[in-house]
Amino acid sequence: MTRADASFRSSSPHALGRKGRETRQRLVDAAALLLASTSPMDLTAMAIAAEAGTASATFYVYFRDVQDILYALSEAATEDMLAAFSKLDIFHSNARVAEDSEAFLKMLAEQWERHNAVLHYRMMEADRGDPRFARLRGRWAEAVLNRFWELLKRAPHLEPPLDETDAYAESIVLFASIERLAAAVHREPRLTISAQRIRAAQARILTRMIAPQG
Repeated sequence: MTRADASFRSSSPHALGRKGRETRQRLVDAAALLLASTSPMDLTAMAIAAEAGTASATFYVYFRDVQDILYALSEAATEDMLAAFSKLDIFHSNARVAEDSEAFLKMLAEQWERHNAVLHYRMMEADRGDPRFARLRGRWAEAVLNRFWELLKRAPHLEPPLDETDAYAESIVLFASIERLAAAVHREPRLTISAQRIRAAQARILTRMIAPQG
């Protein structure tokens, strides 16, 4: 049994008292702060505890390891993205796809700016097959995919209309390209085309695919 296994109680804030929740949140905030200048792969429990102003052993009371706290940050980032997407209340009408696409892509860029390191880590671990991170990415993907799917099933320019499977397949293609490009824009800051021009191109492509205007 490792020290982490022996010391760990619960990473869930719901199982903690007020003081425990506050200490756990200090550790999470410290990890987020360190990620501004440290790769997730270089993050250590000792550095997080020091940034939080607590003993290294305290880290293992709340988290099994560094990946566990990165999961907590990924979970928070996912909730933030879902809330931002829900607040926009977009992609309900084929007639508004152009405007909705611009609003969606702007929101997505803001989320990647806010949670850049965490979202890259979530994507990497999901790609590697970690089920916890894959579920988080899946929750976010499903929210967007379902909206695209409904629009594509009734896309006015597609005759005959797509069946449900083909509409969902096209939704996956659209979402995957948008998500990967959002990550690439932050990973490749020296692109010869500005992020704004790329987002504008994405908005035009989404509109042409789902509901081309007159």
